[in-house]
Amino acid sequence: MKLIPIISIIIFTLSSFSYAADNENAATPDQPETTTSQPSPPETPRTEPNLDSNRIQELIKNTPQETELLQLDTGKENEKLIGFYRSEGSGTSQGGIIIFPDQSTHIAWPEDMSVLSNGLADFGWYTLAIYLPQPPVQPIPERTLPTLSSFTPAAAAAEDTDAPNDTPSAAPDETPTSTDIKENTATDTSEEPYEEAVFRLGKTAISYMTTRDDLDRFIVIGIGTGASWAAQYVKKYQEEQDLRLLMINAKQPNGSLALTEILPEIKDTIIDLHQSSPISSATNSISNAPANRLRLARHKKMNNFHQSRLPATTDNWKRNNSWLLKHVRGVINTYIVKAERIERELKLNNKAPTKENAPGQ
Repeated sequence: MKLIPIISIIIFTLSSFSYAADNENAATPDQPETTTSQPSPPETPRTEPNLDSNRIQELIKNTPQETELLQLDTGKENEKLIGFYRSEGSGTSQGGIIIFPDQSTHIAWPEDMSVLSNGLADFGWYTLAIYLPQPPVQPIPERTLPTLSSFTPAAAAAEDTDAPNDTPSAAPDETPTSTDIKENTATDTSEEPYEEAVFRLGKTAISYMTTRDDLDRFIVIGIGTGASWAAQYVKKYQEEQDLRLLMINAKQPNGSLALTEILPEIKDTIIDLHQSSPISSATNSISNAPANRLRLARHKKMNNFHQSRLPATTDNWKRNNSWLLKHVRGVINTYIVKAERIERELKLNNKAPTKENAPGQ
């Protein structure tokens, strides 16, 4: 009999909690269901920074003293030559120098560009360092050959299931023909080749210096990947312009011809400066290694080719730059200025040179 009051108390307590919960739900306003889908914000298109535009703006703001900033029309719409121009400062004009930088640097790079353009101008050379735009990024080709089926068997099986029965499927061991490979690797040729833009910039620079300062002898200096573009420019315009080539630590950029194919077709002076080690197998195994260029020059009997090794650099970049200027100026005086003066004197005296050095010397 005592259990009845206890059960009644428990039932009363539970009913009280239920009543309080119902009142709370009634007091709160209706809220939208959490499962209701909200409109997603519009996706912001991905934009990559324009490296050329950013660099050019910084170069315009920070033009070195005693240097003229050039912005010349090249003849193509919305294209200008951006360059640092310095007049000679010795009173005796030696000619003009066009400098092509490495693609990882720019025309105000302190390690080599600035020291050469500024330093050589103090010894009779008009110098123009040209800004080269970044080369286009090579697209990743799509892999559409039949060998892809070996990597994705599930996808290949699904394609076979969905394909009509009257469509013959390629055999797993079928080898693609050369026609198939050409079709699958064909690229869009509507865009202008990068070297054409480089040629326009070079022609604009030569035309400007010829018209303004009445120059007729030019040295085209290329540093790093710029050496390859400089070599292509000299090869293309050597018949109509008085050009010589000087390369410093030449490297081959993507999409460019090998230097071993370009250099034998250059008729005038070629100077090849490099810092590679003679015992470095990793460096000398490359087809465009300095040792291979020298070997090719000897094989082709290119008496216009002169190669020398630059010394190892130290952590003191100012000291290295001073030495680089002296070395470049020295080889220019030896193989271009003095050599051409001797050649002119021999022609005036109707004498032939008595000795020819071997290529590379």
